[in-house]
Amino acid sequence: MWPGWGAGTTPGPAGSPAPRGWSRRHWIGLVLGCASLGALAGGAAGYWVAGRSQETIVERFSPNAPPLARPVDVQAVLATVEPAVVSISTTARVHGATVVGTGSGMVLTSDGQVLTNDHVIAGASTVTVTLLGQTQPLPATVVGTDPGQDLALIQVEGVRGLPTVHFGDSDRARVGDTVLAIGNALGLSGGPTVTEGILSSTDRSLSVTSDLGGRSQELSGLLQTDAAINAGNSGGPLVDSSGRVIGMNTAVAESERGVAPAQGIGFAIAVDTIKPLLARLRRGGTVGNG
Repeated sequence: MWPGWGAGTTPGPAGSPAPRGWSRRHWIGLVLGCASLGALAGGAAGYWVAGRSQETIVERFSPNAPPLARPVDVQAVLATVEPAVVSISTTARVHGATVVGTGSGMVLTSDGQVLTNDHVIAGASTVTVTLLGQTQPLPATVVGTDPGQDLALIQVEGVRGLPTVHFGDSDRARVGDTVLAIGNALGLSGGPTVTEGILSSTDRSLSVTSDLGGRSQELSGLLQTDAAINAGNSGGPLVDSSGRVIGMNTAVAESERGVAPAQGIGFAIAVDTIKPLLARLRRGGTVGNG
């Protein structure tokens, strides 16, 4: 559902004499240009201006470390999470027409319980799930829904031994943390789409509108990210740098007509909001205040 964000004259060696024919003005310019190299550069320049010594001073400098370096091994994170991310397809009858929808989900149990958004499966007459690396969709049934929190639990039929996601602690997530969004963006074939960004804000509240039927609802405690998320990512995980799920991708900001387009503003339901609601979803039926 959302766009993401983009990741960011050294003179001769200290102690080397100025080339013949340089004017004093040129040499002063070189000294000023070297000032950022630190004390040694200033000392060497003073040495050649004064001309008092023939001693050469050598010192090692460590390379500068980028202040915002985020050494995240994306492939390693994906190896732990991506196998448990599924694509969801639905059909529904809307105003007499058949509407096909796509979304994402996270496998919670090895026997096929999958967590997704309520708006992904709302009103669906059929639900199918495609596992990573497979092309044949599997039938699924809806176990329980909480429309007020935009949560749903579905059961994939006839499976066992599936890899599962692992929940993290969204309350400990901090603005600026690296995050990955994984899901069935735009329903593209060939597996999930992966995007990288940061946690932009926490504890957001907003009113969201479903594409199917235009139903609106209020959501709170959301995580905001600039990792690119698009239609079809709904229900997929937002994970931290250790591969733990801290949220479920749910909504994307869209500007009103005539307003500059929103960029890099997406939202996920915090996993610490989801955890205490899972038992009710597993009991079945529709719960919550929807």
